[in-house]
Amino acid sequence: MSSIVFLKKDLVSLLDHHIALLERFGITDEAPFSIIYFSLYNKKEADSIEIFQKILRQTDALFQVENSFIVMLPGTDWNGATELLSGIQTFLDQKTQDNIVSFPDDGRNAKTLLRKLQDLIKDNCGDNIKLI
Repeated sequence: MSSIVFLKKDLVSLLDHHIALLERFGITDEAPFSIIYFSLYNKKEADSIEIFQKILRQTDALFQVENSFIVMLPGTDWNGATELLSGIQTFLDQKTQDNIVSFPDDGRNAKTLLRKLQDLIKDNCGDNIKLI
């Protein structure tokens, strides 16, 4: 199975929709999700989206932002997201960086989560990516 690719402009809407579903069914504390960020930096991006689509689950949402990626991982807590991101960074021959936010621990709405992720990206990578 492969991940679904979304446009960056849909990031906030998709996160808000997912959170609304969790709230509707009363499972906000039982169904965490995480958002990770990684960049290809100067690596060739030709087939990268296809590679990441294949290694991610069908339920994961993949967003490409220039030469970087943001992935929403439903049902994945911070520990699971750390394991996945570390594997991706190892595959890309990059040092491991904690570019992860998790719902509900790091925020209970899309804007809060994405602001925190933006801050982590800037602190860890020096990238000034605007997510909201």
